[in-house]
Amino acid sequence: MKSFLIIVLSFLAVYVLWPIPALAQDAEFPGVEKAMSPNEYEAAGLQKLTPDERARLDEFIRGFVSSSNQVAAEKAVDRAVKERKVTPPEVIQSRIVGPFSGYKGDTVFTLENGQRWRQSQPASGFFPKIDSPPVLIIKGTIGYRMYIAGGGDIRVQRVR
Repeated sequence: MKSFLIIVLSFLAVYVLWPIPALAQDAEFPGVEKAMSPNEYEAAGLQKLTPDERARLDEFIRGFVSSSNQVAAEKAVDRAVKERKVTPPEVIQSRIVGPFSGYKGDTVFTLENGQRWRQSQPASGFFPKIDSPPVLIIKGTIGYRMYIAGGGDIRVQRVR
């Protein structure tokens, strides 16, 4: 049973928590005009919007729904781990927020998925500046290791 839950959580981490913008735009929300009945649409006064304004509203709703779904999935995973129903994911994919040029022994990495990870080994590494490089965090026998595209790898621990 635990193996099944780990597979499900891995699936969530890869396909739900790793947002795919094209999928979010096309599959989740068809637009306010299609989502509402004609009476609801008129009662809300949305017929007054220009096509450009309506497109902007649709895009906002898509982004809001997408980020809400991501937050809900992350909370569900965290709650299941906290209640010891499952173990933490073995692989985490994300990106470092902002520019990356290395680490110096006590660096804290903030990821796009909202997680923060602290360097857990006293090492330094300096690399050419990279904007928001992708990272892969893999659970090993003695903790987690973060692999940074264009920036090597380093042992890390989650900051709560």
